[in-house]
Amino acid sequence: MKKTLGLVILGSVCAGALGFGLSGLGAHAAEIERGYISVYSEASEEAAPNMAKITLSVETSDKDITKATEANKQAANASIEAVKKLLDTSKGETIKTTAFNVSPEYSYKGNVRTFVRYNARNSVEVTIKDVSKLGKIISTALNNGANVVSNLSYSLDTNEESCNKLIQKAAKQARARANAAANAMVTSIDGIRSLNAQCTTNDYQRPVYRMSLKNAENAMDAAAGGVPTEEGTIKIRANVDASFFVK
Repeated sequence: MKKTLGLVILGSVCAGALGFGLSGLGAHAAEIERGYISVYSEASEEAAPNMAKITLSVETSDKDITKATEANKQAANASIEAVKKLLDTSKGETIKTTAFNVSPEYSYKGNVRTFVRYNARNSVEVTIKDVSKLGKIISTALNNGANVVSNLSYSLDTNEESCNKLIQKAAKQARARANAAANAMVTSIDGIRSLNAQCTTNDYQRPVYRMSLKNAENAMDAAAGGVPTEEGTIKIRANVDASFFVK
């Protein structure tokens, strides 16, 4: 009796273990067997930039730190006030100080360090929404004390609507490609497995326009008629990376 009872119990345990194992394998196999198709699509368009940013700086130098900073203050104030008159603040055009520093300059000969002068620099960033007046702003700044122009960049102020339209276009293309691939395999798509959509613009910067202190006066005279600028176009690109389940 003891041997018979022992066999019955062992058989029950084995059957339970086997049943659990088959159930787990069956669920895992069903998950693996569900096929899918992955596709990639892209849509793009070009648009004229409607916003520009530029950094205007005033650099002054003197062996007397007070004279260097006072000359910088006067030139910077004159430049800022002149540029302000060209900005339309109601449209979000701004001018703000981004940096001000004064530092000593030294020359070196062997182990000997010799003081040369103090250099003062005041920089402001100008944001404009009418890019057609960029050249006038640059020339006005140069003619009123600024002597360094840098970090010129163009961008699109409002591109959300364009991005949404391009994403929709790319998504439709992705679904059409998935349908075509599924039809070729004698099946059809059955829901979305994953979807990733992105939109980017190639906002860009122009080369630095820099004027040395030695030829500042000549450069400002040349800029009196307005520095020529060309904004070009900016590309907006949307891409969709999607996977679709198939029946």
